[in-house]
Amino acid sequence: MSRPLLLPLLLLLAPTCIPVSWGLRCMLCETSGRCQVGECPLGLDLCRTTVLRIWEEGEELEKVERGCAHPNKTNRTMSYRTGSQIITLTEAVCESDLCNQPKPASPEDERHSRGCGYLPGCPGPTGFHNNHTFHFLRCCNTTNCNGGPVLELENLPLNDFQCYSCEGSSTEECSSDKISLISCRGPMTQCLEATGSNGLGAPSYTVRGCAAPSWCQDLHMAETFSLTHVNVSCCSGNGCNHPARDTQPRIGGAPRPGTTHLSLTITLLMTARLWGGTLLWT
Repeated sequence: MSRPLLLPLLLLLAPTCIPVSWGLRCMLCETSGRCQVGECPLGLDLCRTTVLRIWEEGEELEKVERGCAHPNKTNRTMSYRTGSQIITLTEAVCESDLCNQPKPASPEDERHSRGCGYLPGCPGPTGFHNNHTFHFLRCCNTTNCNGGPVLELENLPLNDFQCYSCEGSSTEECSSDKISLISCRGPMTQCLEATGSNGLGAPSYTVRGCAAPSWCQDLHMAETFSLTHVNVSCCSGNGCNHPARDTQPRIGGAPRPGTTHLSLTITLLMTARLWGGTLLWT
């Protein structure tokens, strides 16, 4: 008589043997770079990515930690100066399984920053583009003026200027027979040529394209393309940045020695947190 009751009894007791829910799974990474998948303890319902950057005298040190976080945590960024160091702490949180796992680096990745700061060319738009890259910075000086959608290159109108485009060795990718003429857009009304070393063993790395007049500075090109010993020149005639032509009057800075590791995005972030004054939109 007890056998017919055995199956219902097992079904009744079975749910008590199965966990009601599993904890959130996050990537757990130490600053040494070793990562593993881990289950968050009860009460820690977010995954986090914490990035510490220390910049001092042109050198940048970055440490990244990943783990679990309290549900009250929010995305935050804090920067401050101590002595000759600029320190930035950034923490991002998310709420799905393994949402804080590292993303593979890609040259196609887009990076955007908004904040307060002051840079050459502000207020107003400035930037650079060629067949390979597009860099744009827009500054304004009224409250909340840096909102709205991110600007795409194709949304900028053509401006009737044309310049030569290339990135690479002056004897290979930027040689006379491999460069191409492109149509310039928006405020990019100057033809730019920049040379420097990219630290990959090439004695000279060349960049050509369309630039706003305020972008024709060593600082912008050094930080945008991670170049050292940069020499930048701009000219105002169509196609005047061809390697075989140097007849147009040029503007630009003198070569600046030293190593520049700080990316343009970090420069904007540091400026936004430390000096303030004008809203930036890139």
